[in-house]
This record gives sequence, C-alpha cells and structure tokens, in this order.
Amino acid sequence: MQEELLTKAKNGDIKAYEELIDNIKNVLYRLARARLDNEDDIYDAINETIFYAYKHLKKLKHNEYFQTWIIKILINECNKIYNKNSKQLKLIEKIQIVSYYENYDNSLREVEDKMDFKKLLETLNYDERMVFILYFYAEYDTTEISKILNENISNVKSRLKRGKEKIYKMISKGGVEYDK
Repeated sequence: MQEELLTKAKNGDIKAYEELIDNIKNVLYRLARARLDNEDDIYDAINETIFYAYKHLKKLKHNEYFQTWIIKILINECNKIYNKNSKQLKLIEKIQIVSYYENYDNSLREVEDKMDFKKLLETLNYDERMVFILYFYAEYDTTEISKILNENISNVKSRLKRGKEKIYKMISKGGVEYDK
C-alpha cells in the first residue's frame, strides 16, 4: 500500500502524500521531541520536513526507503533548530518551568517522576535517546537504525546497551530523582 501511495504522491497526488505522512506522524513527533523541547520548534521541524520531503519526493529513488529518508531529513531539521536555539538565552522559559514546579503538588510530582518513562529517557544523552526511540517505539532493528543515523552498527548496539543499563539503574534506585 505504501508503494502505491508513494507512486501517486510522486505523480503529484497530495492526498496520497498526506496519507503517507499520517502513517508516520507519531514517529516523526517522537523523534523531534527527543531533540527539541519546545512544541513550536517540534512542529516547525516536522512541517519543514514534510514540505522539504514533498518538494524533493521525485528524487527518492527507492520507495522502500521513504520512511528512513524522511527521518534523516527530520533529524537534520531538528539539529538546525537545536543549534539555533542553543545560541539563544531561554531565561523566560526557565522561569516558567521553575514557577510551574514550585506550585505543583510535590508528592504527586515525586510519584510521576519515578514512573514516567519519558523522564527516564531524558536522562539519556541525545544519541542514546534517538536509538531508544527508533528501537522501542518505531521498532527498527539495530541494522536499520545504523543506516538511519549513519552510524556503525556496533555504536548503535553500544548506545542501546548503555541506555538500558542507565534506565535499569534509575529504576532500581527508585526513579529519576535519585540520579541528581
């Protein structure tokens, strides 16, 4: 079905392209979220990716690599935004976060911190987090992940193993709060 949609999309069928994007939008969001914190930036990266991919869709030679191709575009887009943002001071955002957590019920926050897998993922570095999302959420195997990230397969396996060890250590100590 994806093959047929891609053929139609390459021939200018916008509905077919929209359906292709609908099939992978959750993966795109999770990957962008792994790199970017701000929802506006996440949506900007995804929208730029979708636009760029549509504009250059005819250049895709092997339809079976569509998802891998669009993920690479997204990663590049996220890196552009991340690098731009890292040069800017985000003082207002930091103040808002601190204020939010000061007013939040501490006991509830403690329980959520221990149970929230997203928070556990945030303790991993960027490279480990990307591998985790591609492996556990998008269900790629390590060979596919190595191609997507242009990394040696042994690096991917090492990041996966290191990430698992870090998360296991966090959970066994009682959650994220004990790593501070």
